[in-house]
Amino acid sequence: MGGNGVLYPILGFASCVAFIYMSFGDLKLSSLPKGLSLSFVERNGSHFILDGKPLYVNGWNSYWLMAHSMDENSRGRVSVMLQAGAKMGLTVCRTWAFNDGGYEALQISPGQFDERVFQALDYVIAEASRHGIRLLLSLVNNLQAYGGKTQYVKWAWQEGIGLSSSNDSFFFDPSIRKYFKNYVL
Repeated sequence: MGGNGVLYPILGFASCVAFIYMSFGDLKLSSLPKGLSLSFVERNGSHFILDGKPLYVNGWNSYWLMAHSMDENSRGRVSVMLQAGAKMGLTVCRTWAFNDGGYEALQISPGQFDERVFQALDYVIAEASRHGIRLLLSLVNNLQAYGGKTQYVKWAWQEGIGLSSSNDSFFFDPSIRKYFKNYVL
């Protein structure tokens, strides 16, 4: 458990920021049906507010949506999952908006992206909006298999600019933090 004292609060905060930022209020996608508009989620103290009323988040986790959107044969599963969530009255889905440095990576190397994967993520966002589902987009993880903080540390270490090869250096190494900041912005 040693190094996770800072991890969970930072990932939780980043997830909340991503949720609020990507709640479709001002996002205009050409593939959205006319007339469908999701208001922007705001906060009042420790509460989420939507159209002046408290918003209680009820949702689920489907980390795989972007990966399945990459392939025409599995893309339909994304719409089916979002439609099923909407039919159950769920309003928020947490999903991944990252895959760093590996197979079908969104971010191939620091600042270098695969357009096909971005298009898959765009599809997920458009489908979620079409079904009235807001997305909480996770921007990094702790699993080595999908890059995450381990990949950021590896990139800095390979370039000889990392201060430490510890995964926890993701949180304090200025070079690694710059890589992640460039990804998010």
